Parts: sequence; C-alpha cells; structure tokens
Amino acid sequence: MKRLLVLITALLMTLSLAACGSKTYQVTTRSGQTFTANGSPDYDVHSETYKFKDEEGKEVILSKEEIEVIKEK
Repeated sequence: MKRLLVLITALLMTLSLAACGSKTYQVTTRSGQTFTANGSPDYDVHSETYKFKDEEGKEVILSKEEIEVIKEK
C-alpha cells in the first residue's frame, strides 16, 4: 500500500511539473498581427528571422524587422 501511495505521488508531481514547463509567448508584428507561440521563438542570426509554431502547430517564420514585441503569456 505504501509503495502505491509513493508511486501515485511521484506520478502526480511529474505531471504537474510537465504542465508548468510549457510556456507560450505572444508575438505581435508591426502591422498589428498577433501570434501565440508554443515555446520560445528561435532566432536565426544568419537570416535574422524568428521561427516558432503557432497554436495550430503551423510553422511561422518572421523577420526581425516585422516583429514589434515578443512577450511571455
């Protein structure tokens, strides 16, 4: 019985930590368009672009000049 309780407790802690690890970011362009990025947008120095996946799982690539604000939700 004690092992079962320890196992359930460990499982619940793991699930709660996994839920906290996924952050979303709001990306607003200079034209006013808003995207929600699942995870932090990746910046490519060579092409000067940000790449991320939106809420629907589609890959979005925006140039540095297009972006006005990136903030954590």
